[in-house]
Amino acid sequence: MIIILFLIGFVLGLGYSFLGERLPLLIPEVIEKEPNSWIFNLFIGVVNAIILLISYYAYGLSYDFFASLIITGLVLIIFISDFKYMIILDSPLIISGLLILILRFYYYGLKNMGLSILSGLILFLIMLLIGFIGQKLFKKEALGGGDIKLAGIIGLILGFKLGLIAIILSSLLAMPYAIATMFLKNINEVPFGPFLIGSMAIVFIFADKFSNLIAFLI
Repeated sequence: MIIILFLIGFVLGLGYSFLGERLPLLIPEVIEKEPNSWIFNLFIGVVNAIILLISYYAYGLSYDFFASLIITGLVLIIFISDFKYMIILDSPLIISGLLILILRFYYYGLKNMGLSILSGLILFLIMLLIGFIGQKLFKKEALGGGDIKLAGIIGLILGFKLGLIAIILSSLLAMPYAIATMFLKNINEVPFGPFLIGSMAIVFIFADKFSNLIAFLI
């Protein structure tokens, strides 16, 4: 069983690496860069396989297990596409969002699925407002459309409160990288997607801890 699960995770990881690298090239404006090395692809495959095994033995065949698979795929694809091309693709967001809603409905019912949609919509609108204000203040795009859409998916997966925590955490994680990039490389654009998606994964894994933190603060 362990070998079968590992192989499934490994093959999926290779697929995520391929999609993260190749899907952005379907956009005409994107200029192709040097392909990922085979070592990098193997690393992604192994990482995904290990995460799948850990998720299976931690959650069993539950909502959390299947949600963790969706999150891992989204994390890997966005990390690769956003760091390499500074693009967050719509297709992984749409597919992962639909899969999460199906899982929500299957495990928790229609009401829970509706609350997930509402949470995603609210976080989407919050990020849209932040992007609008940032554009007015700095006279340039402060948040990419992909980042705003990703916030909506975070709301679908985590709910409003935990999703908001993930967005705040992503800003804290991105700040040192942004400052270092600005001073060391004189680059003002920072791929925010990896920090958003990474924070979502962290909050998902430690959901109980963050829920306790929210209860303490409120």
